[in-house]
Amino acid sequence: MLCETSKRTSRARPERQQVLHGDATVARPPSGHSEHETVDKRTGEIRQRRVDEDAGICIEGGGKQVYGNKFLSTAVRLAATPHSRVILALESIRHKSVKEDPDRESEGVALVAMVKRILKRARGTKAVTYDAALRGKHRAPLIAEGLVVFTPQHDGLTPQSLLRHKDGPCSHDLYVAEGRVCERRFIDGNETLYTPLPVEELECRDGKNSTRFYHRITIPCPTKTHQLRIRVDETDEDRQVDPKTKKQRFNRTEHLRQVPPSTPAGRRLKGFRQDSESIHSRFDQAYPHERVPAYGARGALLIYLGYAWLNNSITRALNARHS
Repeated sequence: MLCETSKRTSRARPERQQVLHGDATVARPPSGHSEHETVDKRTGEIRQRRVDEDAGICIEGGGKQVYGNKFLSTAVRLAATPHSRVILALESIRHKSVKEDPDRESEGVALVAMVKRILKRARGTKAVTYDAALRGKHRAPLIAEGLVVFTPQHDGLTPQSLLRHKDGPCSHDLYVAEGRVCERRFIDGNETLYTPLPVEELECRDGKNSTRFYHRITIPCPTKTHQLRIRVDETDEDRQVDPKTKKQRFNRTEHLRQVPPSTPAGRRLKGFRQDSESIHSRFDQAYPHERVPAYGARGALLIYLGYAWLNNSITRALNARHS
């Protein structure tokens, strides 16, 4: 796994064993109390409680609030092979404010650093899948390393103007919507329609300091068919600050995706990430009442490392023929 292969594959459809999947989870401590003293409202009795000083309220998928310590993990597995998952890295990450927890990085920053460390040791890594917690500013440095980074599209993004393509008498207004290049059209005079344009190929070119990715797209037109290349990685022009808004001119990696989520290739990569849910589900179910038997982020991380070693040992024993 994560080795270079002679098999020719599309950048948008890498082999399963070349794709990292990651996610964050919240480990609940033995005690759910957040105060050292509690008062019985009926009797007035004061009780002393043990509190996990590192724990806090975290938001999981679906907006669910969970009290505990937050951890990040990445893993990889073979295609169509049960018990082949290998957990590659674990880390305790910040889930409080910087002032309360200055020693740990936030989820997106920690994932970028983790993947870069893995990439130094496994150059065969081709792609990373994660959830919507990974934003454009986190995807950009990983894309620059030559990786395809897939996450679901974040809610609340509005269509963004990209460029006006002119070719002779033809003029086409191109926008970015739902993670891909679309042509803006007006129907019935008032309604705006964004028509996705076919992506012929995800092209990859190595630059001096980073890797560049392009969508080779086709614009259907009654006059003639237009073909052009659109950068889908962050450009120098994107990083420039608009003097009027004081913001980055175009957050390209936030709005435009290497592999659009609504495509067959996107749905394939999305399915790979679900394996991370299985890792955390098994971890939670391994302990009574789904509570990790340790106080503090370091103690819980030690428990998580033991779980990872057990998982990887099972994988090694059952899949020795692949090594």
